[in-house]
Amino acid sequence: MGGASARLAGTYDARGEATVVNIKVAGGRMSAPELEAFLPALGIHLPQGAHLAAGTIEANLNVTGAIGRLVAAGHVGLSKARLTGFDLGSKMREISAFTGLHTGSDLNIDDLTTNMRVAADGLRFDHFNADVASLGHITGAGTIDARNNLHFGMVATVANPALNPLGTVGGAAGTAIGTVGRAIGGLFGTLTGGRSPKGHAPAATSQGNTQRIPFLVEGTTSNPQIIPDLSGVALHMLQGQLGGLALPR
Repeated sequence: MGGASARLAGTYDARGEATVVNIKVAGGRMSAPELEAFLPALGIHLPQGAHLAAGTIEANLNVTGAIGRLVAAGHVGLSKARLTGFDLGSKMREISAFTGLHTGSDLNIDDLTTNMRVAADGLRFDHFNADVASLGHITGAGTIDARNNLHFGMVATVANPALNPLGTVGGAAGTAIGTVGRAIGGLFGTLTGGRSPKGHAPAATSQGNTQRIPFLVEGTTSNPQIIPDLSGVALHMLQGQLGGLALPR
């Protein structure tokens, strides 16, 4: 597709009622803007008004099953990407810990990797990791169902302003994150004797010179909604991806 090319190798069997395939797909440094029109065929829809203006995609997928009921699973990466027309900061306004965060109308993604499974019932993403300019590192997992509904648990790891005033979020945004994050954590500690309601982790945790802030992504792919995860579901779900973060039981 344009300058984006991938290599396909495998087998097909047309002896039954439906043709069955077992194919490996490998593509490296494929142009993200040139692949944008193909993404909806995989069930991936960008937010309304957003476009991939730069970046490259790498994919290593196994495509198996009968034609019409294919399942694709494997590893996908996105590098040096720019998503225009999507203001992440405005989507996070409901999260008090991100008050003051301004990412602008373009979202710059330095690096993104995930394990992905695509099937008729939707998409599943595991070990989702992204480095986002002006925000920090995001870890997560979740699904996009066949109706394009989002269900993701995410954790943003940002610089702890109290220990690193010049961290990745910087300035007023960093101060807001640190102040509100500590306030939320302290509030849960006071109310529950160091434990969050129902045994969940606090809404914000501090690890060394970083601050971890959990949130949920709901809504649809065309209009994602980012909401605070006060129950700590995301932290528990992603504990293995957060470097052995110790959480209360």
